[in-house]
Amino acid sequence: MKKLAIISEFNPFHNGHKYLIDKAKEVTKTDLAISLMSGDFVQRGEASLIDKYSRADAALDNGFDLVIEMPNFISLQSAEFFSYKSIELLNKLKIDYLAFGIENLDSEDFLDISARLIKDNDRLEELTKYYIDKKYSFTEAKYLALKDFLGREDFISSNNILALEYMRSISKINPNIKAIPIRRLGANNQDLDIKDEKYASSTSIRMNLSGNIEKLMPSSSYQKLISFQKNYGLVNKENLFDIFKYKFMIEESQMQESLCYEEGLDNYFKTLLKDSPTYDEFIELAVSKRNTMARIKRLMLNYILNNKKFLNDLDYNFVKVLAFNEKATKLFRDIKKELKIVIRKSDIEALDHDDLLVYENMLRASNLYSLLIDRQFNTDFTRKISIKKTYEAN
Repeated sequence: MKKLAIISEFNPFHNGHKYLIDKAKEVTKTDLAISLMSGDFVQRGEASLIDKYSRADAALDNGFDLVIEMPNFISLQSAEFFSYKSIELLNKLKIDYLAFGIENLDSEDFLDISARLIKDNDRLEELTKYYIDKKYSFTEAKYLALKDFLGREDFISSNNILALEYMRSISKINPNIKAIPIRRLGANNQDLDIKDEKYASSTSIRMNLSGNIEKLMPSSSYQKLISFQKNYGLVNKENLFDIFKYKFMIEESQMQESLCYEEGLDNYFKTLLKDSPTYDEFIELAVSKRNTMARIKRLMLNYILNNKKFLNDLDYNFVKVLAFNEKATKLFRDIKKELKIVIRKSDIEALDHDDLLVYENMLRASNLYSLLIDRQFNTDFTRKISIKKTYEAN
């Protein structure tokens, strides 16, 4: 069984995602398509627009055979760790192909540049350190180092940087996994405005929810978005901020071991919070040349969720299934000796100590999301997993 994987957020699932999975399946001719998808909190350090189950169902409706949840301590970290731990898990699923979107370049150009960057990584790290020493954030230092190294800027976008990290992780974990870079159509990942009749970035869709976005999404995904918004609305950022302030200012829980923490940030936060800012005001004040907005937001969520640095060292061996069809059941049989499959509550009994720590991490995040949207707790135990007999194109 040949297996294709795509690491995803689908926040929300749109026509660009549909193009990516369809094109990847056309190129690879694989038997099974897997999505490793962020849960209810995504890499930019925010709550997802709609919950993980709705997004997983949309993915299953539009070409995937299996959707598994990425633990939030992975999704709430930088591109390097996000990619490495994702590939590490997918390698345990014995994937053959990893497909991902790229921008501004064709696939061969991207692969050539990536190979050169990985080969000369020591030089790239020297340049990155040079800019970090000049007090740039790690993200900014990486961008500047790439610009110096390549002598061109068309490669430098957040999407391509993440794709490069996928390539780097594959080279370290299993070079036999074949990378399938696919150029995005119509819009780049960071585009804020809707410029195309069919394709738009997830960011622009989220920023234009009151506009005509129906044409930009497969119908099942659009209907799930509308239904979820009708039932729950948008996450209230101020409620999340109140939880953060309570834990930080009243409980006075230590922050130093939290993922994404950098020395001195806790003291700086105390200074900022004395003036009782709003969530957006606090984020704006906390951002600096060294600490990006995404890093601050990720740190806050990791702190709230009690995501400590030791989680990075755990070797967990299970997958938490969000949706699947009957084709995926063969994979379950093939990997059951290497990985535990968690579909229902009773499956938790088979998890060992490290597995349970990761599973509890995922459950905490789900319950925090429930609190923010006024949904029943422990939805992971009560929500019926989507199982489809066959894939039907939208």
